[in-house]
Amino acid sequence: MRNLYFKCVNHFILFLFIQIATAYESNDAGCSFCGGDIVGRYYKIENKQYHLSCYREHIQLKCEHCKEPISGEYNVRDGLNYHLKCFRNNILEKCDVCNNLISSDYLIDSWNNKYHQYHVKRLPNCDSCNRLVCKRITNGGVKINSSRDLCNLCIKHVVDDKRTIEKMKRDVITILKNVGIKGLPTNIPIHLVSSRNKLEKLSNIRLGGDIHGYTRYQYDILNGKKIRENYKIFILSHLHEMVFKAVLAHEMLHVYIFQNDIELPSKELEGFCNLGSELVYESYNNNFSKIKLMSMYESDDMDYGYGFREMRSLLDKKGWNGLLTYLSKQD
Repeated sequence: MRNLYFKCVNHFILFLFIQIATAYESNDAGCSFCGGDIVGRYYKIENKQYHLSCYREHIQLKCEHCKEPISGEYNVRDGLNYHLKCFRNNILEKCDVCNNLISSDYLIDSWNNKYHQYHVKRLPNCDSCNRLVCKRITNGGVKINSSRDLCNLCIKHVVDDKRTIEKMKRDVITILKNVGIKGLPTNIPIHLVSSRNKLEKLSNIRLGGDIHGYTRYQYDILNGKKIRENYKIFILSHLHEMVFKAVLAHEMLHVYIFQNDIELPSKELEGFCNLGSELVYESYNNNFSKIKLMSMYESDDMDYGYGFREMRSLLDKKGWNGLLTYLSKQD
């Protein structure tokens, strides 16, 4: 569910050299700009002639930053012209990691932070927001169990106590109830797990690198019927509260699937459960939630990306009532 993206920007700087107009004594031709007679000295460039004032005020290139005339080498970006010094000191990007000028290709992350490419190999990413963990961008961070990094921007919002977990469980159940998913158990225990390796060992299945939760479902059968159904949800510790709720919503939809004995292929199953995460992110409506939603819509994971988008398309066509009715027939 993380899959936050960054993009590489081709840092192309165009250096040009402006032809210097040469001043001549007066001739019989008119000014190529205003058409008036030329008396005295004038500029001639590219077989055209101009009054000195017409050339300086209307023809000669001017720096977009300082508005002063340009002569000699200059930079062009997006069709705008700059003195070399003006461009370097005022237009050229500075790295958000080291604050040095960026004069080659660079990266832009989901948060619009710009940095040299080599920082990506040297610095960890926050396990929650995916920002580079460094002093200038995140005010540093902490390492969790030597395998996960958390930035100091996200650590203020982590879920790590039982009272918070119970409140968020109630919030998630309410969000799901509002779209017609009713009857979810309120007493499901939720356990925090410190690493993905431990999460995989608990599940006994390969969960993949970006999975944050797992739902264990156990039951006995008596006379062909399920009895003593038991659920346990395991979620990575130290998640940002918004991410925690999104993961919990995903897992609660797994519970719904188990409750209703619905059989789905993995792609449809995880895609449907990701609709719960989408509901949580939409309820926040902030920059972080929009980044998370974009990540879901752009994911190339077969189940959590393609599967989600297929189920989202089905939801658009049927609505929640229609989708739940459709799922109830998949057994």
